[in-house]
Formats: sequence, C-alpha cells, structure tokens
Amino acid sequence: MGMFSGLEGSLEKYIEGFFKDNFSGRVQPVDIAKKLAREMRDNRRVSISNIYVPNEYTVFLHHSDWESISAFSGALARELQDYVSHKAKEKKYSLAGRPLVKFVTDDNISAGSMIVESRFSEAPPEEDNNDAVSEPLEHTQRFIPVKDSPLSGPPPLLHAKLKVDAGPERDKVFSLNKASMVIGRRDDCDIVLSDDSISRSHARLDLHRGVYIIHDLGSTNGILVNGDKITSRALKPGDVITMGDTVCIFKVE
Repeated sequence: MGMFSGLEGSLEKYIEGFFKDNFSGRVQPVDIAKKLAREMRDNRRVSISNIYVPNEYTVFLHHSDWESISAFSGALARELQDYVSHKAKEKKYSLAGRPLVKFVTDDNISAGSMIVESRFSEAPPEEDNNDAVSEPLEHTQRFIPVKDSPLSGPPPLLHAKLKVDAGPERDKVFSLNKASMVIGRRDDCDIVLSDDSISRSHARLDLHRGVYIIHDLGSTNGILVNGDKITSRALKPGDVITMGDTVCIFKVE
C-alpha cells in the first residue's frame, strides 16, 4: 500500500483534520503536506548508520493559490515545518538541519497545481520578518537525487540584469552575476540604491534552477511586481519591480 493511501498514518490523519477544520483554498494544505513527505522520501540518502533527508523545502504555487493561503502563510509554514520534523522521526530519518518551508509564486505553474523542491542544508536559519518565507536561502551544494526528474540537472545559464526605469539611479543597469544578491541602501549590498524610501536591506534575488526569485527582506515599503505586492515571486523577463520610489525592469538576454 502506498505511503499516503487513505491517509493511514497518524500524522497524515492529524494534519488533514487540522487543516480541513481551519483553512480552505484551491490548493489544500494537506496536499502540500503529502507532497513534502513524498519529496522527503524520494530524496533520502542512505549512509552507514543513518538515512538522511532534506531539511529545506520550497513550495512553488500559482499566484491565485498563494493568495488563498497568504493570510496565514506564516502559521502554515510553521505547521508544515513541525510536520516535516514529526514525519522524519516517524520514519526514523535524520534531517540535515532544522526543517524549513517557504512558498514562492510562479505563474508558469497552473492554478491548482504545485511543485515542491528540496535541498540539504546545515546552515543555521536566520530570523525573517517575511510571513511567507520563514528561512534563509543560503546556497549549499545539493545532493544528486536518487531518481532523475524533469527538474534534475544543472540550471541553465542565465544572463539577467535590472534596468532602473525610475528613481535616483534611473537608466543604470545592474548585471545579476551571482546566485544570491541583496538589494538595498547599505553600502555592502550587491546592488546599492540611494533611494531614501528603500530599506537598508530591502530585497534579495536568488537564482534557483535557472529562475531568479525576488524576496522581500522585511522592508518598510515592500515590493511590487507588475503592481502586485509580493513577499516572494519568480521573475519573468519584462517584469516591473517597484521598491519605494525606484522602478526596475527585469531583463534576460
């Protein structure tokens, strides 16, 4: 019998009942929990005396599905992190570090569907004011999956840049030449913007499997992508990013 057939396990029954009673949405939290458990199982690594499983999980959702959970995304992320921890204990798996769950919107995914990706990381988590993203995104070496999948393999090369369309740095172009880049007023940011309405550490751009994802780092004035306020968003060529009084265009060559 499959791992999730009929939700036989006590943890699956618990989380299904909890979420059914408390939350609703196009993508149900119980479905996310089952995807997390399947991702954990499929990416386990067997050593001499332990079975290791990923501790960081990224849930990619269509923006309409994200909107249905955004109001309680912080509580949901914490609940799912607890679920991952209990599930690993139930299966006698060893987590690489403290469980971390984050949500990212990606309109290339159809509404009602989701993609879950995982990675191993021993890096200690940082405090994050972002309700939707409850952990850092330090880049560590990924283990090679046991099973190949459509998402396996090295990310494609990406020549991307931000062109400032409005604000103090208007017409300036910033090349995105690192896997993770911080945007803000602070001098040690990778992209420094002198706009007083931008926070010292305003946003972070992370390259993930050939796609740049922008995250709000708890900024005072937030981030808009194409007019929508976001916490995390996978960027597409031509997207308009507004931070304070600065407007940037995301370009890919």
